[in-house]
Amino acid sequence: MKKYALLLAIITIGMQAFSQTQAETYIKEAQGYLAQKDYKQAQLSLQDAINDLNSLIAKQIGESLPAEINGLKASGEVDNSGAMGLMGGGLHISKNYQHPTRSEYQADVVIMANSPLMSMMSMYMNNPAMMGQGAKSCRVGSTRAVIKTEMTDHYADNGTSKQIRSSELQIPLTQTLITITMRGFASEAEELAFASKLDVEKLRTALGE
Repeated sequence: MKKYALLLAIITIGMQAFSQTQAETYIKEAQGYLAQKDYKQAQLSLQDAINDLNSLIAKQIGESLPAEINGLKASGEVDNSGAMGLMGGGLHISKNYQHPTRSEYQADVVIMANSPLMSMMSMYMNNPAMMGQGAKSCRVGSTRAVIKTEMTDHYADNGTSKQIRSSELQIPLTQTLITITMRGFASEAEELAFASKLDVEKLRTALGE
């Protein structure tokens, strides 16, 4: 019971940063179940509260990402969701960037806390060749990362095709993996310049890393 009471206190403090959230209702439910010693239902209500707060945090971080980076503009709504897990739930945030006139020039940014790939990243960091041909280690600011590049075909609306760069950049933080998939960039330097504009250190702070 002490564990759930402590968790209630932590969630309540975090909730004060957000207004008009469903989490407050869930917390009140959990408090009622605790008073009834119905610990399973209290646990489920706390899960709902955490999921709601995760969604709010994901939305806040997603909306803080730049609206435009080096000519690429964010398109549509930010896809954000709170991941499941009572004590270890994470976040999933994705945002797409596209060039207004060049359809092949685009980037997808995905931020995932507690990613299942995190356990593999330490191996990749020490030996990028394990990711296959075209993979190498690099840095985004002061953060080590792994980038994998290949040439792929791009088909225009008029039916013509050409070879373009397709790269996947993975930036591991402590518990979060940032993956940027880029197409149509001219060089690795241009890809890393795009990634640096996301401000990894700012994201690290926002994610509580």
